[in-house]
Order: sequence, then structure tokens, then C-alpha cells
Amino acid sequence: MNTASELTLRGALADPALRESLLVSALLLLLSGGLTYALSWMWVLRRAIETPPLADLDAVLVCGHVLRDGRPSVVFLQRLQRAARLAERFPRLPIIVAGGGAPSEASVGRDWLLDHGVIDADRIRLETTSLDTFENLRHTRSMLAGGERIGLVSSRFHLARVLAYARQLGLAAVAVPAESRWHPTRANLAASLREAALLCWFLSGRFWARLARRRRLLARIR
Repeated sequence: MNTASELTLRGALADPALRESLLVSALLLLLSGGLTYALSWMWVLRRAIETPPLADLDAVLVCGHVLRDGRPSVVFLQRLQRAARLAERFPRLPIIVAGGGAPSEASVGRDWLLDHGVIDADRIRLETTSLDTFENLRHTRSMLAGGERIGLVSSRFHLARVLAYARQLGLAAVAVPAESRWHPTRANLAASLREAALLCWFLSGRFWARLARRRRLLARIR
């Protein structure tokens, strides 16, 4: 998860439902001999490496990222630059920038787009209340009429998880990588390992919630 107030391990342990899902994920990891994590990492890497064709889109969602002294981080800048290129290529395409905080990542991203892009202010919509990636998507869903095909602009290491979340929420989403290609740098590999852990946690928790009909857990991912 990549916003300024992403869910920490301490926060998860304080929430009974998330604590349960984390324990189940750890148990499945042990029982599988690490296979659940390995498969999650392979999926993260596959999504990071491939560049899907750009399909017809009804809107674009720019996933937020932690700010640096009130300004976009390098990762966030890559996402905003990709959104600016899309806005120039598709002059009528609405752009949604997501991310909370104070100042909100969404508002800082909008200001950057207006200062550096070729986009009118009325094409930009903000989602400023989310505190993590899942909330980015859930709150954005409430801003859509339904049925729209939305492009998720994010870093390549983040795409597997954001797509898993989008599909869970019933969004017709396609990946739009921020970077032109995947570079296996130390930072990107570390990020992919972290993403694999979070994806493994989500998928394992969802599996358990459905299997055991854990209503509190299921409610967290709807």
C-alpha cells in the first residue's frame, strides 16, 4: 500500500478482523512451505514486467503515494506524468486523483497536473478521504455511475495488488503502468517483495473469509 497513511502492521493487529486475516495468512504460508508467498510474488512480477495494450477508457484513476515535504514523491511523479500524457492523448478523458492526508495527495497531484500538464481543471476529480489503496478504489467506485472502464495508473510493482482490489470491488479496471518498462533495481525488487506480502495477505484473508463465512472480514472488502 502506498498512500501517506497506509495501514501498518501495528494497526492491523489492533483490528480484530484484520488480525484474524493476518494470522490465517501466516498459517497458510507455513502450511504451504512458502508457496502462497512465492505465487504472489510471481504474480506481482508478471504484472510489473508486462505492458498491456491501452484499451478504450472512460476514466483514469491515479493512485496516490506518500508526499515528500508536501510535494509529490518520485513514485507519485511518475504516476502523474503518465496521467498527463494520457490527458493529452485523450482530451476528453476524466482524471481522478486519489489519496488523503493533510495536505491530501489528491490535491497535491491535481496542482501538479494543472501546473505541468495539458489538462483543464474541470476534467480532474479528487478522492481525498482514503487512507490506503483499497479505500482509494472503494471511494472512487462511489464517484462512478457504474460500468465505466477505468484505467488504474500506478507503479509497475503496485499493479498486481491494485488490480486484485479493483476486481474484488467489481470495477472494470485495466492496468496502466506509470513507467515505460520494468527495471529490476534494488528498490523495485524490494517493493515487489513487499507487494507480494500484502497481496498474499489479502488473498489468503479473502479465501478464509469466504470459506468460513466470516461476515466482518467480508464486510471489509466490499
